[in-house]
Amino acid sequence: MRPRRSLRVVAGAPILTTLLGTALLGMLAAGPAAAQPSPGSGAGQGTGLFQMTPPLGGAGRAPGAASPPVSVPMIAPGAGAPGTPSAVAQPRPPAAAQAPFSPTPAAPAPAPQAPAAQPPAPAVGGAPPAAAPFQMIPGQPAAPAATAAARQPAAPLRPDRYIIPQQRMVFAGEVASRAFVIYATQEEAARQATFLLSYLNAVVVMPESSRIRVTINGQAVVETPISSSQEPSRIAAPIPRGTLRAGANLIRIEVTQRHRTDCAVTASYELWTEINNEGTGIAYAGGRPKILGGLDDLAAIGFDARGTTNIRIITPGSVESSSPRVLRAVQGLALRGLFPNPAVTIADGAAGPAPAGTLNLVIGAAAELPRLMANPMAEARQRPVANLVEDSRLGAPTLVLSGPTAADVDRAIDRLNDFVLNQSDAIQTATSFAPNAPLFNGARTLRLAELGVTTQEFSGRRLRVEFQIALPADFFAEFYGNATLLLDVAFTAAVRPGSHVDVYVNQQIASNLPITTRGGGLMQHQPMQVPLRNFRPGINHLWLEVVLDTESDARCLPGATLPGDSRFVLFDSTEFSMANFARIGTVPNLAAFTADGFPYGLGGTPTAVVLARQNAATLGTAATLLARLARSHGRPLPLDVSPAAATLGERNALFIGDIDHIPASVLDQVGISESTRSNWVVSAGDDAAAGTENADNYDGVLERFRARQNASAGSAATAAGATDDANTPQVYERWRHAVQNTGALRALADSFEGWLKRTFSISFESLRINQGQRALYEPPPRTSVLMAQGNSPNEAAVWTLVTGRTSETLAGGMTRLVADSAWNHIGGQAVALQSASGEVERHEVNSHRFIVTTPLSIANIRMISANWLSTNIVPYALMLMIVSLVLGITTFLMLRRLGRPS
Repeated sequence: MRPRRSLRVVAGAPILTTLLGTALLGMLAAGPAAAQPSPGSGAGQGTGLFQMTPPLGGAGRAPGAASPPVSVPMIAPGAGAPGTPSAVAQPRPPAAAQAPFSPTPAAPAPAPQAPAAQPPAPAVGGAPPAAAPFQMIPGQPAAPAATAAARQPAAPLRPDRYIIPQQRMVFAGEVASRAFVIYATQEEAARQATFLLSYLNAVVVMPESSRIRVTINGQAVVETPISSSQEPSRIAAPIPRGTLRAGANLIRIEVTQRHRTDCAVTASYELWTEINNEGTGIAYAGGRPKILGGLDDLAAIGFDARGTTNIRIITPGSVESSSPRVLRAVQGLALRGLFPNPAVTIADGAAGPAPAGTLNLVIGAAAELPRLMANPMAEARQRPVANLVEDSRLGAPTLVLSGPTAADVDRAIDRLNDFVLNQSDAIQTATSFAPNAPLFNGARTLRLAELGVTTQEFSGRRLRVEFQIALPADFFAEFYGNATLLLDVAFTAAVRPGSHVDVYVNQQIASNLPITTRGGGLMQHQPMQVPLRNFRPGINHLWLEVVLDTESDARCLPGATLPGDSRFVLFDSTEFSMANFARIGTVPNLAAFTADGFPYGLGGTPTAVVLARQNAATLGTAATLLARLARSHGRPLPLDVSPAAATLGERNALFIGDIDHIPASVLDQVGISESTRSNWVVSAGDDAAAGTENADNYDGVLERFRARQNASAGSAATAAGATDDANTPQVYERWRHAVQNTGALRALADSFEGWLKRTFSISFESLRINQGQRALYEPPPRTSVLMAQGNSPNEAAVWTLVTGRTSETLAGGMTRLVADSAWNHIGGQAVALQSASGEVERHEVNSHRFIVTTPLSIANIRMISANWLSTNIVPYALMLMIVSLVLGITTFLMLRRLGRPS
């Protein structure tokens, strides 16, 4: 037995040597990419020698094996031929990957040229057959067992249609979701399509217990672990036939994330997954179908990778002659298209190929169409037309508004504008945030289920659910009244006292409910009061946040971050309720202006539109603004684009243009300091001196300008100091006199104000003692767009100003201003948008006047009075004193007449 055993060992040695040699040669032949996992490839992608996490989806199955219908594997971001750059995803700097909430997205690095792996133009077709659950990008070396899969058509590199309706979509926390609606034509719904998903996540996200799920009309399309912390991954999943429908389609993205190591509540703020807009969307077999036909398909135009719908207007004649038709037509486009972020530009007739999400609008008589497009409509010579066509010269879906004569062109525009959004019960927001925001015109109660929030069982540390409501433009409740959230929740004995439920309104905490019960509990319609002062006219974004403290999280033993038994449940029977509130319009009030275009359009009176300059950039800015206002108003606003200057003092007016061409009287009426004009001139000159520097480098230009300004100020201060050295005794006496005379009084006043704040929550500012003093607003120097509102000279109408440093910067900044992220934060008397950071600075109203919008019933007058007195404490106190004095005198006189002398 012993020799036989020895023979086995000796005989096995050549076999082991052969196997090891073969493996080593295979590794050397495959190159470094095969011997070492590519950065960010994640677990289960088969690119490394060691696999730390389970394979994703169906990785490792034999070809042809059945796969789960909703679990799709991740396409390796670094997959490619040996020595060839990846054709799947563009690399992203690690610094950007760890900072998803930076004000501006990092510019993607250019994709390396690799003719064998990546075509020069984005692929628009090639969806895999329904039998294949997913397809990888070609270039990955195929094993012999995967020969059948390698013969399948390649998955598309980029979508034919983008679906993310905003510039950036980031899912933060342990549980997050977002729903929105896209529209599809009949041809798109019938064609075979592939859903593409690309995302990037924080490095602390645990892939074993974190998942991202996408559904279309309730049908799950993608469900996969989250494992892409270095560069965006790409997933391709076929959309089952019948899932997409002609018309509205609801898309929901849900994310569940767990931390790798930390159990603290603060660690949940480190969890994020960001959708890569450029790699997320729908790819159609053979490319996207052409959009032809009537006006009902305008909503299917879509948008580009930044969520913007680019409307290019092509019309003959000068800007001055075409502006009335342009401003009327874009309002009808915005209403029918429901575009979440419209951007209007005035193009010439030679406009070339356009990217996705572009709509051409051709306005002109039939005889002028051959100069504007390659394939003019023959029907336009016989009757008014308003149809969608494809044109070989313009290169995008084209809406033609034409007719035999100029009057017929106007009738075509009227046909386009013959459309009204039904916003009596809800405001149309589904294209950016679904469901539509319900409108509270008075007392109303809604369950969370009606607001798009389902019952949530939660096993983590911080639960957050979001919803929206809308309030009318004449909502008036600054310091009066409360909304109520009636909570239906339950929690287990693991939840310790110190946990709490918070309600946020428009990014500000508005209410808090501590959990003090031990041993678990059930809350049924537990009220949480939310002050109405946190709400604004228009769209209000609310979220409910539950922070849980448990003993197991405090210990944080290994595996504690994995999902376990649910410890908290939020029922969709929870109700949000508002009682009747005061309703009266106030001006200036930019929140009401963005909510409903208030007070423009009241009574059907045309709004005067004054363009500071008759150029394409200024007209494009005005068209972008009016498209957004029409969407908020629900119908086109009547306009007067050539108003008489003598009548402007008595009319509601919009002034649009660069600040150099805005009259000083207009700046004064809307409360803007004249010094703003000179400050912006300096900034514009500094930009011009930079020469080749673009808008993305504006921050650097501004910093250099500030440095020079500070240096100049320092030199001036040094010179002043040198001059004052000789007068030191006089300066000392002046300062000693000022400090000794006012220091004690100032300290006494500050002490009294502190006592008022602690005792009554009242400050000197709330007393409004200096309300009559008018303070002019000066925006920050880096402002891109300034919007301000004030009364006309005779205070019979409202003037609104929209201005920028130049016409070009105003046009670019207006696209950012009308996006939901900025538009729904506009308020007060003036706002300043900084395009570089996206920040909106508000200047509040010092005083306003009232505009009656509804009949003044006794109940409404009572609430208006209570609200006004709550914001004007001094008149309220004087009224109480006068009433008390009158009551005392009356009582004294009555007792003197009726009483018995002592």
